[in-house]
Amino acid sequence: MKKLWNAGKILIPLMIVLLLIAGGTGLLFYDELRIINSIEKITDEKPVYYLEVEGDYHFEDFLKSGGASSDKAVAAFLTKRISKGFYSVDVNESELACSTISANTPDGSHVWGRNFDWKGSVPIIVKCVPKAGYASISTCDFQNITSSSKTVPEGITNKMLAIAALYVPMDGINEAGLCVADLEVNEGGMITIDTYRPDLTITTAIRLLLNKAASVAEAIEILKQYDIYASGGISHHLAISDAAGTSVVIEFVDGELVVLNTSTVTNFNLIHGNTAAGGESAKQRFEYLSSLYEENGGSLTVQQVKEALAQVSQRDGKWITQWSIVYEEHSLTASYYFDCDFNKAYNFVVCNK
Repeated sequence: MKKLWNAGKILIPLMIVLLLIAGGTGLLFYDELRIINSIEKITDEKPVYYLEVEGDYHFEDFLKSGGASSDKAVAAFLTKRISKGFYSVDVNESELACSTISANTPDGSHVWGRNFDWKGSVPIIVKCVPKAGYASISTCDFQNITSSSKTVPEGITNKMLAIAALYVPMDGINEAGLCVADLEVNEGGMITIDTYRPDLTITTAIRLLLNKAASVAEAIEILKQYDIYASGGISHHLAISDAAGTSVVIEFVDGELVVLNTSTVTNFNLIHGNTAAGGESAKQRFEYLSSLYEENGGSLTVQQVKEALAQVSQRDGKWITQWSIVYEEHSLTASYYFDCDFNKAYNFVVCNK
């Protein structure tokens, strides 16, 4: 996803630098400094970063305030919290192409796979442990915050911006085994009807589900309590699965939230039944993953899911697979692969139990 958060016009007065080195700054920026101190680069080949958030970083306050109906509104909320009003964040449009597959394993566990396809990214893997909710691992593209694939979360300014990654997850897994991924709907059509309900953008909806939902059923009930708005000015749907192996896609069609059972999702609305609506690549990826699932009776090994992601990964053209995730429910481990290198895994335990 591109330019969800455009920080290209940020102006940071000298005052904030002075505050950060002043004696009393530890109190003013205590939470922020604790988060940015956790940021570390985890690969040499690609700019991939990791950060930890203890608590929810004002997310409950965000919900109590009524949420937000646009990325700009989310940005305004975070500007006030992260920078104490010293700088602002703009928002622009974006698009992406992705694939997900969910299955039970032969030993009765659950495995989930996800490819995130885009052109250049700076992944930030976010470990979040809220005080009242589920621990989770999620992924943000820092390009969605800075509008640049060249900018990395290093130095005090960019590290402070990286805190926003908590509110902009593209996918994630929580300790209850809930898996969520955002995928673009290429044919468009996401319309939100404004009601009395509070508001969420797609990315903040993902954060809420990771924090609060233990199952697909709970995720659906939570989403029904909000008006869900497009992030980045494009149409989306959400692939959601849980530890019991239940898998659905949540689509937003004609102002309605629609739930369809499916173990594979790419970039077209499944409710319309037109696999070609999202383009030839989306059609081919969906048909390959669906055939694999059906041929194996819905039972796939972790290795088979990994190989499937490799098969549908995008290695050239406009969209390139930036990261792939294979989640193993029995070990609560998310294995990441970057730039289609499926020989090198970076493993993260969602929660130690």
